[in-house]
Amino acid sequence: MAITIIDVAKRAGVSHTTVSWALHDDPRITNETKMKVMKAVQELNYIPNLSARGLVTGKSNSIAIVTSFFSSIFEMQVLRGFEEEMDNTCTDFNINFYTTRAKAGKKNIIFKSLLGRGRTDAVIALNIKPSPQFILEYRKTGIPLILIEEKSHQAICIKINNHLVSQLAVKHLLATGKKNIALVIGKTTGIETGLSPRERLAGFRDTLQEEGLSFNPSMMVEVDNYCIEEGEEALRTILKNISSVDAIYCAAGDTVAMGIIREARRLHISIPKDIALIGVDDIEAASLITPALTTIRQPLHLIGAQALRFAAAAIRGEKLSPTIIEFKPQLIVRESA
Repeated sequence: MAITIIDVAKRAGVSHTTVSWALHDDPRITNETKMKVMKAVQELNYIPNLSARGLVTGKSNSIAIVTSFFSSIFEMQVLRGFEEEMDNTCTDFNINFYTTRAKAGKKNIIFKSLLGRGRTDAVIALNIKPSPQFILEYRKTGIPLILIEEKSHQAICIKINNHLVSQLAVKHLLATGKKNIALVIGKTTGIETGLSPRERLAGFRDTLQEEGLSFNPSMMVEVDNYCIEEGEEALRTILKNISSVDAIYCAAGDTVAMGIIREARRLHISIPKDIALIGVDDIEAASLITPALTTIRQPLHLIGAQALRFAAAAIRGEKLSPTIIEFKPQLIVRESA
């Protein structure tokens, strides 16, 4: 016979309402009572019936996560933050994953389908932004929309200060005597262009201008897929077009920067003696390669944890308002610059 919330209440010596509040981490419940309830839950091996609860509350007890791809370092680090935060919340929920494969038509279909009543209680979008019409629809329906690395005044937005990312990189290179800095970056124009590349390009240009240097578009290489092979090709392109380059700021991330290091080794170019190099992300491999990569650390797991906290609050029935939360990056100096 299945264990019910009534059984848990009897074991804990409280009402079934108190058990429900404790399971939802309601602030009206003291820590002592919550611990008593959780002990009873564990002893009885009670598993909440999320479907039945949804019929009563009108909620699906689910969070939708939408992105173009789940295979990149960025997405995996954010998901790590989700995973860590799941251990800290008492809210019961399911997580459903949706990928657009970078197709605008599929993106619209996914965001439209999630507007259906009872489909989800919160939507987290990673590096992808619904159209303004869809954003307004989410506001009207009351489904919280949480954007990671995008901005809208009609949604909850969590992002990195990308302007500062570029500022930290460029100022460090200039401080070490570099003057001719090439830029490797993601696509900055186009329909499905993300916010990060545009903000990092603006930060790069602004910082050069502040230091009395001009931006040369011919010293910029854009990449599509953020992979090692694109880093190799980027270095070949830079060396073909720019004879005086003495530094590369790889705003496209550490994985692309590792491709630059690999191609430099093949071409017998010394990093940092011939060309200094700075990446972005501070992935685990950045400290293990030779030379160890100087990079800009992004607290992506903290961003993921913050996004999940907002989504869990929505499931608990808390009212969420549009806001923009911005995390600061950190310069990590190693051997490459």
